[in-house]
Amino acid sequence: MPPSPILPDLDRPFPFYRVVIAGVFLLVLLIVATIGSMAPAGETPDHGRLAGVLDPDLRGKLERYAESMSAPRPVLEVETADGRYKTDSCAGFVAFSSRDGRGRALMEHPLASAYEDCTVMRILHNARQPEEHVAPLGSLGHAVFSRLDPATLQEMGPAWAGKAARLAGIAADRTEVDGRRIELVRGKSAWAMEIVASVDIAGPPVEDLVVRISRDGKTAGFMVLMTRNDGSLTALPLDVFVVGGGLAMAQAVP
Repeated sequence: MPPSPILPDLDRPFPFYRVVIAGVFLLVLLIVATIGSMAPAGETPDHGRLAGVLDPDLRGKLERYAESMSAPRPVLEVETADGRYKTDSCAGFVAFSSRDGRGRALMEHPLASAYEDCTVMRILHNARQPEEHVAPLGSLGHAVFSRLDPATLQEMGPAWAGKAARLAGIAADRTEVDGRRIELVRGKSAWAMEIVASVDIAGPPVEDLVVRISRDGKTAGFMVLMTRNDGSLTALPLDVFVVGGGLAMAQAVP
């Protein structure tokens, strides 16, 4: 009788050390994935733009930047020396604003207020994290209150500011200052400034502050606060950063 064919030993137990190695490998993968999902926001590509955005609404728009810039807005049409231009989105508004002739006409249009956050989004999208700060986040409002020259606010400042050298010197019936908001009330008039972002926009890597200004509860517009060489703060309009050579002007602030 011929010998039976030799078959593999199917009952041989799988080496235990291989089970241990496989388990350890899977555990390492799980740990790496968990750490990656819990990594600080600073490790994500967008964190440089969003870390200093303090206003939740603006932060949400920046997280969906392409969608926010292309979303339809009221149709804005202007006639300039080099032609007629029309736009119905932030993307078109910002593109037109980069030219002196078109930009000035757009920003003077009656519907320009419906597009004002477009410029803010564009500025913040291109901003960087500052290396030097005006003050700790919790005391930014107090720093602005004591260091901002109200004359630089021009028509955006309190109507009764007079010749005060700092916001703190403006006479008011009621003054409230907290981490990122300042409110001055005199008689029936109320003026407020809210810091919406702490970023580096231009010049040396020192913190620039984007602020929203309100009068009697209604938004009047946005401005950028920059630090002068003497440590005081000066306010610049948004169009300085998007029209013609405005960026060079901003960088040259004494």
